[in-house]
Amino acid sequence: MSDTIREIIIQDFIARAAVITTTNGYNTNFQAPALRARKTVDPDELPAIVIWPQPEKATQIYGQHSCVMSIRVEGIAHFGTANPSVVAEKILGDLKKCFLSSENLLSSPASGWSRSPDYIDSIVYTGGGTEDYPEDDKKTIGSSATFDVAYTTKLNDPCSQ
Repeated sequence: MSDTIREIIIQDFIARAAVITTTNGYNTNFQAPALRARKTVDPDELPAIVIWPQPEKATQIYGQHSCVMSIRVEGIAHFGTANPSVVAEKILGDLKKCFLSSENLLSSPASGWSRSPDYIDSIVYTGGGTEDYPEDDKKTIGSSATFDVAYTTKLNDPCSQ
């Protein structure tokens, strides 16, 4: 069976995270590939991005399902001697820049950003930031961004548009 459109979008988000490097003009460098729905990240894996697919809402329109799923993206990094709030803000800015841009910065077209027009109708940033700051003995900080991703599928066929 083919992957669903939703699964393809999740895989695209994982692949897209690989562009977040200072070489590509971002403020942070994240290790690729991004992790998928991992609650525990080993400090040796940092800096890392974790992709969290969330529930979706759907409506039936003219023989199609119009879907909007949320995807939360977390960036986690060591902050060293820098202020953790400053590092968290850089992470948030990079996440927004990466997932809202339609620019393809990946070297391989096979792993490109099919944000538009292939599968994704729109991506909207709905919120993000840092919920908690580290204790004095901790040296890592994270920030997250949540995006609503709109797409359509054929009625009764989640693998086709």
